[in-house]
Amino acid sequence: MFLKKLIMVNWGNLPNNEFEFGPVNLFSGGNGSGKTTAADMIQTIMTAAHENLFQYNPGQDETTQKGRGGKKVRTLASYILGCDDGSYARLNPSDGYMAAVFHPTQGESGDPFTALIGVRAWLETAGKNRLARQEELVFYILTQQQNRSLSLADLQPADSVLTLDNLHSTLIQFFGKTSVEKYDTKRAYLRRLYGVLRGKKDAVTEIEAMNAAKAFSRFMAYKPVQSINRFVADEILEKKDLGEAIRSISGQLKTIHGMESDASRIQESVDILDSAINSSQSYIEGWRDLQVSRYTVAKHEYLVRQKDYLKAKDKESHFRSQLTELEQKIDVNGQRVEQLHEQRVALEAQRMGIEALQQKDELEKQRDIQNKKVTQIGVNLLRESQTLEQGVVATRQITKLIQSAEIQSEIDSLSELSMLGTAKKLLALEPDKALDVQSLVGSDILNDIQGLEIQLDTFRHAEKMYNQWHSLWFESHQGLKPLNTQVANQLDRLELAYEQSAKERQLKERIVEKLEKQKVAYPEHVEKALAAIENLCPKADPRVLCDHVEVTDPKWQSAIEGYLGGARFSILVDEDYEAEAIRIVRGLPGRFNRARIIQGKKAEQDASRSSLDKDSICQVMQFTHSTAKHFIIASYGNVLRVKDEQELRFTRRGLTADCIASGNYAMFRCDISESDLVFGAEARQRALLGHKDELDKITIQWNQLNQRMLKVNQLNEQVIKLAKVELTEQLSEALTCRRELQKIENLIAQIDLSDHQELEDKLLQLANEEMERQQEGKMLIEESGKFKNKLETLTKSFTKLSDEQEKTLEQVDTCEDELQKLLAIWPDFDIDTHLNQADIDAKSLQLATAQTALHEQENGLYRFERQLDDAVKTHNQICKPGDSLVYESFSSELDLVLFGKIVKLQQQIDNIFNRLKNNILLEKHQQLIQLKESFNHTFVSNLCHSIHQAINDGKRQIDLLNKELQNHRFGDDRESFRFDYEWVPEFREYARFFDEVIKNPELNDGQTLFEAKLKKNSIEVRDRLMNMLLEEDSDKALRELSRIADYRNYRQYEIYKEVEGKPPIALSEYGTGSGGQLETPAYIIRAAAITSAFRFAEGRCHLRTVLVDEAFSKMDETRSREVINYLTESLGLQLVFIMPTSKCGPFMDLISNEFVFAKCPSPEKRGELYTRVLVDRKVCNQEKIKSLWANHKRTVHRQAELDFLSELSAEEVE
Repeated sequence: MFLKKLIMVNWGNLPNNEFEFGPVNLFSGGNGSGKTTAADMIQTIMTAAHENLFQYNPGQDETTQKGRGGKKVRTLASYILGCDDGSYARLNPSDGYMAAVFHPTQGESGDPFTALIGVRAWLETAGKNRLARQEELVFYILTQQQNRSLSLADLQPADSVLTLDNLHSTLIQFFGKTSVEKYDTKRAYLRRLYGVLRGKKDAVTEIEAMNAAKAFSRFMAYKPVQSINRFVADEILEKKDLGEAIRSISGQLKTIHGMESDASRIQESVDILDSAINSSQSYIEGWRDLQVSRYTVAKHEYLVRQKDYLKAKDKESHFRSQLTELEQKIDVNGQRVEQLHEQRVALEAQRMGIEALQQKDELEKQRDIQNKKVTQIGVNLLRESQTLEQGVVATRQITKLIQSAEIQSEIDSLSELSMLGTAKKLLALEPDKALDVQSLVGSDILNDIQGLEIQLDTFRHAEKMYNQWHSLWFESHQGLKPLNTQVANQLDRLELAYEQSAKERQLKERIVEKLEKQKVAYPEHVEKALAAIENLCPKADPRVLCDHVEVTDPKWQSAIEGYLGGARFSILVDEDYEAEAIRIVRGLPGRFNRARIIQGKKAEQDASRSSLDKDSICQVMQFTHSTAKHFIIASYGNVLRVKDEQELRFTRRGLTADCIASGNYAMFRCDISESDLVFGAEARQRALLGHKDELDKITIQWNQLNQRMLKVNQLNEQVIKLAKVELTEQLSEALTCRRELQKIENLIAQIDLSDHQELEDKLLQLANEEMERQQEGKMLIEESGKFKNKLETLTKSFTKLSDEQEKTLEQVDTCEDELQKLLAIWPDFDIDTHLNQADIDAKSLQLATAQTALHEQENGLYRFERQLDDAVKTHNQICKPGDSLVYESFSSELDLVLFGKIVKLQQQIDNIFNRLKNNILLEKHQQLIQLKESFNHTFVSNLCHSIHQAINDGKRQIDLLNKELQNHRFGDDRESFRFDYEWVPEFREYARFFDEVIKNPELNDGQTLFEAKLKKNSIEVRDRLMNMLLEEDSDKALRELSRIADYRNYRQYEIYKEVEGKPPIALSEYGTGSGGQLETPAYIIRAAAITSAFRFAEGRCHLRTVLVDEAFSKMDETRSREVINYLTESLGLQLVFIMPTSKCGPFMDLISNEFVFAKCPSPEKRGELYTRVLVDRKVCNQEKIKSLWANHKRTVHRQAELDFLSELSAEEVE
């Protein structure tokens, strides 16, 4: 891109004008005429007067833009106000414009455009001091200038300067909105300016734009190069700004380091909490085992006492058996004595000759038989009487019961009036008082036959009514079951319903207890599966999904939980144990093998590929376990919350707040009762209230069943007491016996006995035998007395044994109560299983061994408690305040209160442990993996690749410059120049490190810089870099890292001057040449710098304009022309150079356009100035100028030759 036209309005003291430029342009004129003023306008357009990029009036060696030493310097505002030697041409606030129109050269792909800068300035006066102030500064890039470009008339319509306020709208009016690009900042303007100069549609990087502007400004004036190395590094090689990459890498590494520290601290907490969980679990199980052992010992002692008691009972039974045997012997002996006595009496009767005595004996025997019958009848009468009385009392109770509505509702047939009427008629007869059996049996009324007959007639009707009442209950009527059977069956049904209600109530109580302890009552198969996994694979850390999910919007709670249904109770395990866990579940018996194990790793993979809709149910859910989150997202992330059923019709998977859902192209209900909610503490509280309501209802039902059962049981008990009575039959039999007795008594009275003597010897023998038997009976009675004494002693010992047994039984009950209290605190305790096993163990217990084991168990509890206390204290020292644990260690003895504290503490620990391990720590690890991958990518790609590429690009750029310079010779000595370089040892090892990292294949296969195998030297460099990146003094570290990241520091640069036949001369050591010899390489290397800054090696469109102030001041004509030809012809640059008129003559044949500046007096005062500047613009005919200049040279040479010959002739004459 060449500068085609320059437009100036209110710039210095130059007239508002347009300058047309060619390939080689000269600003000439006297000193102070305004040449540099025009050049400074071009510099302003190309640098935007950005700090550290521009320097006005650069031809003065001592000039800087900082105004050092109290010097006043030119400023943008002073140029707008026309400042000249402290006086101003424009005293009022003024607007000024500078514009440069650029056109592409042949072969370039860019489009014409205009760069425009507008400035408003005003003069500030404070006493004698005056200062030009800048008020406003705007920048424009005007594109699409092929047909029409900006002109002076556009900025100075009707001989008046266009105001800044109207500039924007005017430009849009002239060129259209799409062609007018306004920029408010200098950096944005420069980025776009150098972007459009390179033919781009957008801006270049800031560093590229700043480098190009700086190179343009520095080329303006010759300044000696102080350091060849720094010049090449700073001005030829482009600086790569890796500061942001370094800061990013440092920040990432510090974040990784910090996260690793956090993860290490969290892992330490997790390990401590894991130890605490183990200690607390050991204590809980140890306390359970201790209580079970105490129960076992107590049960064992009870069984021992019971065994002693049973042994005593067996001994008692043995003694009673012996005593019974003796009593039987005594009875047999007595019978024999009696038999002998009877024989003796019979013989005596025979001896006395009384034959009728046998008749009498026979009659007496018959009488005895009848008397026994009468006695038995009396017993029967008493029994039947009691049965009757019992039946009558029962009837009175039955009469009351069957009149109650509860009984009538239980058994419909009892509501019949005939039942109640029969009962009332029976009770009206008072059958229990109709016959006084006690008086009948206790007196001699049985001897009164006439009285018996009267009693019999009176009682027969009452007995008939009673037995009819009995038959109503115990006999079938009209094909129905007897009433007593109906009552018994109803009682059985009520007892069964009562037992079922009691079980349901007990289950509900356990659920309420768990919910009160913030625990969920899982389905039975889930509990069995959890217990099996914990027992067989404890490292799997099984947990239930519902414990780690919460619904944040209560109105969606029931719908979401209803939709998930049984999936809420899926089991989470460590991903390494999923297969083993499902095998364990599969091996459970019967219906207990239905639990589901979540595929955690698979869910994580699928969840990572899912994107959640804003209406997904997952948006109103929170998770405390990462696997739970992945499972819900992967399985239900596409379930959407919709407004109503109409919207649900077209939703593949969705649900409404009132529990209607869709899925599988069907719509269905998904409601759930509040008592079944399990997601979150609030839901569990709602569930607790729901279960309490249900428990109240079940309790009421249970009480009602109990009342009904008691009523029916009362009726059943009374009905059982009803028994058939046969008193009249017994009375009839008694009457028959009485008549028979009277007959026997009459016969006995009619027998006449006479005395007889016979069989004296036989009587004597019988008397002796009778005496022996009597003696034997006495001995048996004495032996029986001894056994009675032993039995009495044994009976007394029963009291002691019974008391001891009672005490041990109380101890068993006490231990069982302790276990029940333990169950209330720790619902996971399976009390029935442990009690059953303890009952079995108690039978074969070794008491001494058990006592030792109890002591060891107590010591173990002390040890577990100390371990738990230490773990809690250690955790509280390193954890965050929100994760601290509250635990008061015991001070006196182990008891149930301490057990309850430890159970609650374990719940706290488990919650924190789960959150840290399965949520926070896992997220930390995932973030660490991502950060390390990101760090690896950033370090390798953004830093290593950049530095490695920059080192190679720098080498390539130097090689390209050498290639351009190798055919160019300057001066009479035919000098040539080349660049050279060599490695700096300090940076060589860094370069090798970056090269090894770039070429390491492991870094492309997923390994990070921390894991890749590197050489020893590279590892040392890597660690050194890491330490710098982690340095706390970030400024110091950034400076050092920036130095290492700057590829220009990796080589030492040199420029060699080469003259044919002479060794190369390093310019850094060259100080013997003339001023021109030293100035020549300065232009050569600065030209190299500017072509580098303008990116000549990249693309097809570049800025090709350079500006030189006080040009070629120390070079002769030949050397200057060679430099100009090198810049314009070899490099293809458009040259604008400034020379005093006195020095520009030799170059006129090279110039295409000349601008002659002249300062002269002004007839009219301009502000405070009496002078004005005039500019004469010329387009030079280079061919004619070259011809005239050749003729002039020949004339001069000829004249010099003639003068020389004339002087020679004069000397010869003399």
